[in-house]
Amino acid sequence: MSTGCNADAPPQVRERLGVRADPVLPGRCLPAETTVRRLLAGIDGDALDRAVGRWLADRCTGAGELRGLAVDGKSLRGTARATGRKIHLLAALDHTTGLVLARLDVQEKTNEISCFQPLPDTVTDLAGVVVTSDAMYTQREHAAYLLDREAHYIVIAKGNQKKLRMQLKSLPWARSHCKAAPRAWGTNASKSGESR
Repeated sequence: MSTGCNADAPPQVRERLGVRADPVLPGRCLPAETTVRRLLAGIDGDALDRAVGRWLADRCTGAGELRGLAVDGKSLRGTARATGRKIHLLAALDHTTGLVLARLDVQEKTNEISCFQPLPDTVTDLAGVVVTSDAMYTQREHAAYLLDREAHYIVIAKGNQKKLRMQLKSLPWARSHCKAAPRAWGTNASKSGESR
């Protein structure tokens, strides 16, 4: 039985790709290094990310399991280009497995917000998935998009959404059934005793 990235490929596909049987481990296939190099050099990196992300997502959870997806962006260390800009990626990471199911190259950090919707577009099924993100992605359009995809979301409300933050502050949190003690807001909260 074959394993790894060609686990689902039928024999005729493996043959066409130049995958040969492993002489040491019968039943396993091993592509030649040159085959892998030629294959990877000729494909679109974003298309490969989408395909691998979908393949991983199909294998992430069992039936009835609640799935969480964290969306966040990071600049990669050691990737400065001649322009001085580092490679900046926006990724969707499965909470349970830690696998990156979708990833996009962001041209500049300020464009992360506009890349939010194209990122989950590459995840086949968001129905029932809980998408988490930081305050940068707390946008009405993002919430509407996720609801249209039948997903749930948990976001952080900060100063970028003043009206939402004020509405949340005015809720009767003391009467809520939270099991955890509320944390203080910001650095001034410890002085004023104000809680979430």
